[in-house]
Amino acid sequence: MNLTFRKLNLSMTMKNNLKNIIITGGAGFIGSNLAKKFLSEGTEKILIIDDLSTGNKNNLIGLNNIEFIESRIEDIENLEKLFKDYDFCFHLAAGVGVQYIMENVSKALLTNIEGTHVIIEACKANNIPMLITSTSEVYGTSSDKVWTEETKSLIGPPTKLRWSYAASKLIDEFLVLSEYNDNNLNPIVVRLFNIIGPNQVSDFGMVVPKFIEAAIQDRDIIIHGNGTQTRSFTWVNDVIEYFYLLSNKKLYGEIFNIGQTEEISIKELAELIIKLSNSNSKIVYRTHEEVYGSKFEDPMRRTPSIDKIVEATGYEPSMTIENMIKEIIEYKKINN
Repeated sequence: MNLTFRKLNLSMTMKNNLKNIIITGGAGFIGSNLAKKFLSEGTEKILIIDDLSTGNKNNLIGLNNIEFIESRIEDIENLEKLFKDYDFCFHLAAGVGVQYIMENVSKALLTNIEGTHVIIEACKANNIPMLITSTSEVYGTSSDKVWTEETKSLIGPPTKLRWSYAASKLIDEFLVLSEYNDNNLNPIVVRLFNIIGPNQVSDFGMVVPKFIEAAIQDRDIIIHGNGTQTRSFTWVNDVIEYFYLLSNKKLYGEIFNIGQTEEISIKELAELIIKLSNSNSKIVYRTHEEVYGSKFEDPMRRTPSIDKIVEATGYEPSMTIENMIKEIIEYKKINN
């Protein structure tokens, strides 16, 4: 396990200038936490659009000053009129999780591309800046030791449908940045690396909640592949802080990695979860083909450079993977 860790800059503070915001996918794991953050910082009104394919209305319980629309973005009439008088749009709506993507390839592609196009047009019509969430998947199987925002994408062939998600997110990036180039839109692009947190669910193949829920129940923890593939995991509150700072600092036309530099293998992750939860679970290995069929391909490692976003915001990740796991275990034991 790579134990390199960056400490939080506790001196970072910034006034919130966004009074009315839009969050697509706002009933999801990240979106609901984002809504809570902005409400706590004085935002007066939040419009949330979510078709609840992977979101949950329960995530919004107790939040005031929310207008919620349950719909696919593409199905909403007069979206341009709906967006009038808002200050900023966070476009988070997308299919999430390897399992969900592999089971809903066409649906996820259409949501990512068509939905983004519609949001862009509504933001252009109202001169609303936007932050769009892309993904570490766009780097594909790049062999670079550390992935910077300039690392070349190396995704697999169309026969490996897993890469359809990466391709659709790259199209989204090209769409918003081309509009920026033409002076039609002020976008910020963020590439997210394996976000985790207490209220994340395991329903869509998210590895950390899936492993933790199995460990708490002393069930087998199933690893896809041989477990030597490595990942870095990012605390959701750090992601939200970056969203808040990027939007208020108006860092338009830029791409930022949002992640953590601490790297851990999936086997080490399973062992750590078993240890921290005092579990009797056993680790079981299954091939990717056994789980997903022949259309799947898995990168062996995925670790970002976050120098650009740390320099731009002055904020650094706040938690080690061990502390993240401890907090999620505590939450799951109480709430599951």
